[in-house]
Amino acid sequence: MSPPLMPIAVSARRVFILGLVAGYVDALSFVDLGGVFAGAMTGNTTHMGASFVQGNLAHGFLLVGALAIFFISAVLTSLARLLWLPAYGVMFMTILMVLAQVAHSSPYRYWGEFLILPALLAVQGETIAKFSGTSMPTIVITTNLLKAASGVATWVAAKLAPSRVGTPLSGSILLPGLSFLSFFMGALMAALGLAVHGSFPFLWPLPFLGFLYWDVWKSEHDGRYED
Repeated sequence: MSPPLMPIAVSARRVFILGLVAGYVDALSFVDLGGVFAGAMTGNTTHMGASFVQGNLAHGFLLVGALAIFFISAVLTSLARLLWLPAYGVMFMTILMVLAQVAHSSPYRYWGEFLILPALLAVQGETIAKFSGTSMPTIVITTNLLKAASGVATWVAAKLAPSRVGTPLSGSILLPGLSFLSFFMGALMAALGLAVHGSFPFLWPLPFLGFLYWDVWKSEHDGRYED
């Protein structure tokens, strides 16, 4: 028997935290790594193709490396999720965030962040991707905008032709929209942190991740979690 769906309030707070972290890390990586996204692999692929065409082979192969790190980390995380439970993924995210801060403060800042940040967002993307019955990633925005648009269209269609279209799942509009908003807020926080030259950019998310770990762990032990 499948476990019951998470209440919308629980999913909303998880989406908010994950979106905030993803937007922050992706924006910070783009600046720190000189045009390499930690999570937006669509953007990296576009830039990779343009770099090779323009003869900028060094940047092109750098993006190949980022894509490879992301993909391998996603495979390993997906395997771990099949064998264990999502709380372990959140714990690993927290460890990677601490390692990112160590790398940021070291002489090997660039290459340390290059190895860690794509892995961090790959772990996030493969750890929790379903919220109250709605499957959605939290590390990319295009898909979630489309899901929110689809939810709005389904809601309107259900009002206009209730005999043909069923009411959309509760949260199918709210959760993707919240993901966009929190991702944007995370990117703004990254820009603010860069503007004030903060020394510990990867430490402030730790309380959020700590709360998320507790939240997911508690749900797992209560028998309420979504694959």
